[in-house]
Amino acid sequence: MVKVRNGAQLSKRKIYQIETTLHEGAVAIAGETTVRDKSFDACQMIIQEDFASFNDWIADCGGIVGHLKSFISSVNQKAMISTTGDQVSCRMQPLEVGAVVQNDGVQISIALIVFNIPQQDLEAKLIGLFERLKNK
Repeated sequence: MVKVRNGAQLSKRKIYQIETTLHEGAVAIAGETTVRDKSFDACQMIIQEDFASFNDWIADCGGIVGHLKSFISSVNQKAMISTTGDQVSCRMQPLEVGAVVQNDGVQISIALIVFNIPQQDLEAKLIGLFERLKNK
């Protein structure tokens, strides 16, 4: 178990259900949230842009991306967004024929596996992504 001493970060970790483990030299962080005031497409775009930014930031800091992955879903849309340090890819589950797109909230799960980046710095990046998804 990784210890966090910053009160504000502890609060955000709880809000976004963030769990951090150290595994084979990597920091593995996972968290989730539900976004109600943005569309599925808007959430997808924010995550893809941030993953591309994370790739650059991790490389600039001398780290190595093991895997950045997100699964997002709404009533009738689902997508997996991922990268291993180069291009960010998105695989969409096709909408059912005749389905009407609804916005009853977008469930978002994100997992980051990164080598050679301090755990608190990586957690701060994940919290920042969740904050961008929640802000209007």
